[in-house]
Amino acid sequence: MASAGTRILRAVVSVPFLLIAAWCLSIMDPDTIVAFQKPFADSGVIEWDGGKLTILKNFHGIKFLDDIFTGGMATFSPSTLGYDPVAWWQIFSFLTDLGPVYAIWILESYRVGYAYTPAYFPSVFTVAGQFLGIGSVGPILYFLSLTFGPTASDLARMPARDRSVWNRGSGLVLLLIFLFHTSEVFAMCLAPELTTRHYWTWAWQMSPLYIGLANTLLSGLTKPLLSKLGIASPKSILIVAGIISAGVWGYTLLFSPYSLSTIFIPSSEVPSEFIPFVQKVFQADHVSIFSSSFLWLLYSFLDLKSAGIIGANWLCSLLLLPVSLGLVGPAATFTIFWCIREGALASVQR
Repeated sequence: MASAGTRILRAVVSVPFLLIAAWCLSIMDPDTIVAFQKPFADSGVIEWDGGKLTILKNFHGIKFLDDIFTGGMATFSPSTLGYDPVAWWQIFSFLTDLGPVYAIWILESYRVGYAYTPAYFPSVFTVAGQFLGIGSVGPILYFLSLTFGPTASDLARMPARDRSVWNRGSGLVLLLIFLFHTSEVFAMCLAPELTTRHYWTWAWQMSPLYIGLANTLLSGLTKPLLSKLGIASPKSILIVAGIISAGVWGYTLLFSPYSLSTIFIPSSEVPSEFIPFVQKVFQADHVSIFSSSFLWLLYSFLDLKSAGIIGANWLCSLLLLPVSLGLVGPAATFTIFWCIREGALASVQR
């Protein structure tokens, strides 16, 4: 495995991930979020021009969680309840896109060399993302992955079976993400009744924890069953997750009345009102998680190049990344290029 000096060098060159996390957290401005949430939490009612909704009480049955997420219901309400239509388009795409990202994080943790490193438990970061914003904690996971995870040189010396995650992971994690994340996001954004959207917004808050626990407890038990059903390998299910994200992206391109920059790019201004503020928060969250995801991919390809696993022609494939991004969106593009990276690792001849 890599020496301490190599790890220090990798940590130094990975500092941009920490800068992305710091930028996102500064946009989040937790004190301002809490101040905006307080009137809603105190009154127990979300009210906007043309409607109002009573916030559900004691949803999780754990007081400190219910207290925290009561304010969170207000933060999500402009987007999930649709009284800010720009925010609705953004959050639907953003949260759907997190499904493939979460899946890839968990699959990466199966790779030989990750065991009991600081990047070994991605569910810690997905749960933290529910409180701090995934764009604030995701770049830190990438920093830890590059610093403490196996290098491309380490992987090249391993047997092919150990280099790949396909035969180490299980399709269960993808099924859990569909059940506890993707389906709930669709209910949050598309249910015809606002009370139903509100219910599923509550339910979704703890989904990363449920996914992590269920995957840990059930993966060994369910792998034989999934194998009999022909869905033991996560590869095909990950592709389906990418297709779902691409479908939502295509739906946005075809039917949104707003430009992509209006939906996804945060304003440089500092909003002083609730709706523009939370819109900017979620936009920054979205930009941060995918800018760090693509930067991690770039570093990973450069690592493969430095280890002699790929040539310059492989790096040229990265030139297609902006084209793919425009056609199928960030999550599907991330999935495609991560699979290309897996293919490069599998092609190494020892």
